[in-house]
Amino acid sequence: MKHTRKLLVAAAAMSVMTFSSCDKQDYIDFNTNPNTIYNLTPEQQFTNSCIAMFDADFEYYYDYYRIMMPWMQYFTPANGNSKTYMQDVGNFNQRRGYFYLRVGNNLTDVLQIINRAPEEEKANRRSQAAIAKILLTYYGLYTTETNGNLPYTEAWQARYGGTLTPKYDTQEELFSTFDADLKASIATLKANTSEQISFGTADLYYSGDAAKWVKAANALRLRLAMRWGKRNPAKLQEIANEVIAGDLFTANSDNLEFVSSSNHAGAGGNWDPSPALFKGSKALVDFMYNSNDPRIRIFFQKNAYSQQNVDLAKAQGIIPASTIVSAKQYVGGFASPDAAADAANARFYNNTRNFVNGNGVQQALDTLSRIQYRLFCPGISNPYVSNPTPGTGQITFPMLTYSEQLFYRAELAARGITTENAEQLYEMAVKASMRYYDLMGSRAQVFDYVALTDTEVDAAYNNVNVKYDASKALDLIASQSYIHFFKQANEGWALYKRTGMPNTTTTLAFEQILADGVVQKMPRRPLINLPNNTDLNFNNAKAGLDQMASDPEFGAGPGDIYGRIWWDKQ
Repeated sequence: MKHTRKLLVAAAAMSVMTFSSCDKQDYIDFNTNPNTIYNLTPEQQFTNSCIAMFDADFEYYYDYYRIMMPWMQYFTPANGNSKTYMQDVGNFNQRRGYFYLRVGNNLTDVLQIINRAPEEEKANRRSQAAIAKILLTYYGLYTTETNGNLPYTEAWQARYGGTLTPKYDTQEELFSTFDADLKASIATLKANTSEQISFGTADLYYSGDAAKWVKAANALRLRLAMRWGKRNPAKLQEIANEVIAGDLFTANSDNLEFVSSSNHAGAGGNWDPSPALFKGSKALVDFMYNSNDPRIRIFFQKNAYSQQNVDLAKAQGIIPASTIVSAKQYVGGFASPDAAADAANARFYNNTRNFVNGNGVQQALDTLSRIQYRLFCPGISNPYVSNPTPGTGQITFPMLTYSEQLFYRAELAARGITTENAEQLYEMAVKASMRYYDLMGSRAQVFDYVALTDTEVDAAYNNVNVKYDASKALDLIASQSYIHFFKQANEGWALYKRTGMPNTTTTLAFEQILADGVVQKMPRRPLINLPNNTDLNFNNAKAGLDQMASDPEFGAGPGDIYGRIWWDKQ
């Protein structure tokens, strides 16, 4: 993949920054002079924030494609994982920089522009401020859940007369702040009046629809509560009951999502997973195939062993005439480095047999199922046709979804924390997930797309490995939640850290990861950088790190990726 980084305008929040002498004055001027944004409207800066959250190709290249998705056995590299892949965290944690340099600074500008407006206008923009705060909270939770203590309540304030040395809020404080802010935003939006100025089309998620933002804020409160559960079960129950009594997502049309054209993630560059030839993992592909899950064709491509291709390869002398075609064209790769390297499995990794397909194009007779590239990068051309043209579909970035909320509610009911019907919620969640991925696949124009039918949905749900069974309710809920988070690997990883599932004994059974016979552990966090004693904010950064290190579960130090941060309690 080609690596290109866009020039970013920095915001005064980071504790570690270096500049050339000619850049330093520009940085100081930009971040200490509020007049530099007075020509922007709240609408313009909110749109900038919406785009900045997903104009993040480095994050996908490193955090998702190279780290979280292989860790979580969503897919594997072309020839299997390296023996050290569970320790490889180079360039991981792009979100921290994005939060301070792209997202939090822009949203703070929105809030400050509104706050500095004349009183009547300020009053009429209360709903806009509430929406901006919801989005800031969304990304704040995303950032702290892997980084722990962070500057937040005092961050991004330098240009507005605030400090250049913001304190590090503890994660416990952050969670309390997030919940309070979400509740306040919900109250503001529900008290909305006709005088309120809407973001309109500047809001690339809901076009300023306050009712949908209320639902999204409630969904985010429930996600926060699930993270909070081990530290404060009473708070989990309190929030869960408040959310259930409030405005909920009722369909996939309520989902908080970012949908963009193929130009957003066009062919080539860091968005494009196709050069890496990523393959579906054996654990996930086998489970989905055996349970007749229709999402399999949205996640993965069939391998090349169709009857037509096999006949052509035989005629061209590429494979023996005795080769028999299997009905199973979805085949996953081994996640375990030892299994991928085992001589008995070498036949799965023979990608060098090329034949000329029915379109007159040379094609590898690939045994393993590649991921559906267009689900991640819709601008990719179909390489198996003559005169290929770029795809023209749309890419979907799920943020908060109807299925996620249903899975949480089902889990809470199954655990006896709420009195809802766990079975009903679980069934609704599974079916909504199938329909949502069908929508995403249709938007992206994935290869060989076939529309989903209600018959398929019902048959897949009634499979013995999917249908609700109270005796293994939490296992089933976790297994299906994991599948639903295929396009949100961070949420799959959080699910694993929160519940310990999926694992090698769950219904969807993970492969045991062995490297030279040694069982590999799942990392719990990225590296946490040590503050440099020359940094302007050294004292606060060190205090934040020391506070985390006071917890015995933090591990051997900031470089211990198997150590835990506050919410990730054993």
